[in-house]
Amino acid sequence: MSGSFARAVEKLRQLDAKRVFVQYPEGLKLGVQEIAKDLEKAGFEIVVCIEPCYGACDIRDAEAERFGCDALLHIGHEDFGVKVDVPVVFWEYFIDADPVPIIEKEFAKLEAYNKIGIVTSIQFVHAVDKAKKFLESRGKEVRTHKALSYDGQILGCNLDAATKIEKDVDAFLCISAGKFYSLGLAMKTDKPMLCLDLEKGTISDMDETKRKIQKTIAWNKAAFDEAKRVALLVSWKRGQTKQPFELKKKLEARGKEVVILAMDEITPEKLVGLKIDAAITMACPRIGIDDLGRYKMPVLNVEQAGL
Repeated sequence: MSGSFARAVEKLRQLDAKRVFVQYPEGLKLGVQEIAKDLEKAGFEIVVCIEPCYGACDIRDAEAERFGCDALLHIGHEDFGVKVDVPVVFWEYFIDADPVPIIEKEFAKLEAYNKIGIVTSIQFVHAVDKAKKFLESRGKEVRTHKALSYDGQILGCNLDAATKIEKDVDAFLCISAGKFYSLGLAMKTDKPMLCLDLEKGTISDMDETKRKIQKTIAWNKAAFDEAKRVALLVSWKRGQTKQPFELKKKLEARGKEVVILAMDEITPEKLVGLKIDAAITMACPRIGIDDLGRYKMPVLNVEQAGL
C-alpha cells in the first residue's frame, strides 16, 4: 500500500465512511479496478463512476447520494473549493516519472532558450525538481512559481504558475502526459511553449497547433457576429455551473435569438437537430480550445466571445 493510498484510506476512515463513490481521470482507467479492490480490502464498499471526470470541478455528489455513499474519493485532483453535499477525499495520486532522459535526448530543442519556465500537472510535480537540476547543470536558468499546492503546478483552467513568471522566461517547458496542459498554456502566452510528453518520450513545439486553433477561433468569432440563433451551453457540473440569464439578455439586446441549453457533459452530438447558428459555452473554458474540430457550428467560450 503506497503512502498516498494509505493517507486517502485514513481520511476516509476519519469520516467514518462505509460506502465510497470513486471518481478518477481517464488516464487512470486501466488501474481503477485494482484501486477498487484495494479499497474493498481496506473495508469499504465501493461504487466506481465510469463517467468521464474532468477535474475537481466535476464532483458527482448527487450521484453518490443516490447510491447511499457517505463519502466520495476523487483521484488525481486536489480540492477546487467546490461546495458539495457529500464529504470528498482528494487523493492527488502522484506518478513517479523521470523527465531527464527525455530532456537529454531532445536537448537541441531547448538550446535557443536561456531562461526556461517549468510547469506541470499535479501527477508529475515531483518531476519538476529533477528537470530543474538537470537544466541548470547544462547552463540554463530555470524559473518556477507556486500558485496552487505545488511548485509549477497548473490546471487546465488555472495557469497562474506560468503567467506569473512569463516576463522572466524565454520559453516554457510543460512536463505532462499528452498535450492538454501545454496546449492550454500555449493559447495564453506569446512565449514558445514546449511539451515534454512523458508517454511519447518527446519534446515538441506547440506553435503550429496553436496557430491552427487561433485561425479556427478567429473564423468562429466572425461567424458568431453574423449568427441569428445562438445557444448558451451550460453545465450542471458542480464547479462549472454559471447562471446564463444576464448573458442571454445582453445577446438579445444585440438582436440575437437565444436559447439556454443545459446538460451534464457538453458534446457536439447533443446539438444535432437543433436550429442553432452558433453557440457559447459557459462551462469549462477548454471546450473553446480542445474540442473545436468536433463541432459543425461556431463555438466560443465566454472569454473568446468578449462577453
